[in-house]
Amino acid sequence: MSDSSPERTILAVEDVFGDLPSLDTPRLLLRRLTLDDAQDVFGYASDPEVARYTTWQSHGTIDDTMLFLSGAMTLYANGQVSPWGVEHKQDRRIIGTGGYVYWLPRHARAEIAYAIGRRYWNQGLMTEAVREIITFGFRVMQLNRIEARCDVPNIASARVMEKVGMTFEGILRQHMFSKGVYVDLKLYSILRREWRP
Repeated sequence: MSDSSPERTILAVEDVFGDLPSLDTPRLLLRRLTLDDAQDVFGYASDPEVARYTTWQSHGTIDDTMLFLSGAMTLYANGQVSPWGVEHKQDRRIIGTGGYVYWLPRHARAEIAYAIGRRYWNQGLMTEAVREIITFGFRVMQLNRIEARCDVPNIASARVMEKVGMTFEGILRQHMFSKGVYVDLKLYSILRREWRP
């Protein structure tokens, strides 16, 4: 019996994330975060509405933000899966984050997550960023499947997933313990064969 699986190169995480490139869209620049971004990040991450459906608590002080940014610096330095800061070109400020939260190179599968400041909701900005992140996943990371999840009540996040061509696969019941409760999550995905650049 012959092995009919397609031949493919399995990348190492550090091959891609060891030197995380910036990504450019019409309105946004996705780039590495720096400690100089603390005030911008605190500006949206301290908003309880922004953090409402995230796994992280809203930032109570600038120290919380510095801790987050220091963690991102460590990921960059170690060539691990790490987030992009989403910079609004016109405003010249970081308005959110987006990127991959895990990557299984052997299975060519990864998951994305994102957050954006309330002032920038309902303008298609997160959709614009996520489209570019997905393009990076299929072109550079050589992914076959990209997943994303959101709390069931998080209609705005689900809408982003649908706009970028992801398919709703079902509800993961009490899939995660977050902020003191078990939460149901919607699971979306897009496959390489479904992707339209």
